[in-house]
Amino acid sequence: MTRGRTAVGLILLIALAFGLRIGYCAARGTLGRSPERGYREYVVAGQRLLQYGTLVSPLIVADVDRTPSPLLPPVYVGLVAAVYALCGVETLAATLVLHLINAAATSLTVLLVFQVALRLGGSRAAWIAGLIAAINPTLIGYTDLIWDTSLFTLGVAVSVWMSLRISVEPMRRPRWFTLGLWLGLLALLNPALTIAYPFLVLWPLWRTKPSGFRAYLRSVAVTVAGWVIAITPWTIRNYVQFDELMYVRGGFPIELWLGVCPEADAHGAAVYKAQFPLNNDEVQRHVASIGERAFIQECDERARAAIAADGRRFVRLILVRIVDYWTGSAFSHAAPDSGGAPASVLRAGVMYFLIAEAVFVVLALLIIRGPGHDLPWLLAIVICFSVVYCFTHVQVRYRAPTEPVMAILVGVLVLRAFARVTGRVRALKP
Repeated sequence: MTRGRTAVGLILLIALAFGLRIGYCAARGTLGRSPERGYREYVVAGQRLLQYGTLVSPLIVADVDRTPSPLLPPVYVGLVAAVYALCGVETLAATLVLHLINAAATSLTVLLVFQVALRLGGSRAAWIAGLIAAINPTLIGYTDLIWDTSLFTLGVAVSVWMSLRISVEPMRRPRWFTLGLWLGLLALLNPALTIAYPFLVLWPLWRTKPSGFRAYLRSVAVTVAGWVIAITPWTIRNYVQFDELMYVRGGFPIELWLGVCPEADAHGAAVYKAQFPLNNDEVQRHVASIGERAFIQECDERARAAIAADGRRFVRLILVRIVDYWTGSAFSHAAPDSGGAPASVLRAGVMYFLIAEAVFVVLALLIIRGPGHDLPWLLAIVICFSVVYCFTHVQVRYRAPTEPVMAILVGVLVLRAFARVTGRVRALKP
């Protein structure tokens, strides 16, 4: 295929992705509509940032607590506040702009997925991976969510693309510094990928194989320097405000409590209905009365007590969450959210799509007996990313950020497996 046809094909594929995302929101009737209950943390935080010039608690609806909050990273809150400043708070125009940004973000991942898969597996693998990213229901289903999910998904794809790009060009320190700076800025959007940062740095080093240990050390040190520079201002803010050294945000105890509370044995919807302040008026009043910081401390104590009281239950819940994470909650106790026929169809599609992805990867690995040199690094990124959620609590949307990486894995592995099988069949022919 010529470059011109490839460019036209990519534009059409990205347009298809964008159309699917907007079409889903339109069919569901949520395009341009803010969430009325639940998932309002960024909506509340964006409004308060405009009012008070700082991030205050997104968990307290009543305008009674103006103390700074450590719960949310600053980038997406700043984006929401900027859109509200330009278009009005929770107006149709403002919410529509945020939804269009989400749609554009996950549609642009198609281009990055295509480029990485092209480098690792060739043209056919690139088109397979790009198509998977375009039609992936996990990426489509959160377009109408005012959350960092879609931008974070694009950020993960950019990170993988940057990591690979460094490895195929001459090694220069500014490129490593730029990678570190980008990873720091991405953490200020959402720090969840940080656990996989070592793989994004070591992968290009492994590919380029610089001479001598010092060359490795210099590259890593320059990357870490860029990352530190990016996160330092926000780290200082958190230390000054809360007298505590924390990495970007400090809401882990709440997430841990949601994963071990009594309702965790039932399903995800029960947990949020019973324990989350924005979904339960009684919990909301409790948080407002004691303050956000005291509530975080309370969640920490309750979570530790629950784990200490029944360690076997905690292990069982982790195993259940592993199944949830990799199958889209198809086989476990997790109950789907409500949302009408379009949402129900999409949920079924998500579950089967995620299961198919996992099956394709496993079968391809078995057929080719080893995924090659590059793909284990990508698989490690996906697996490491899942760890934190399996220890706290799981929702299907947590899979979205690494779906571009899964698309690359599936595209390259399936094509290699097909080539291996057809090659063996041809070898058996007389």
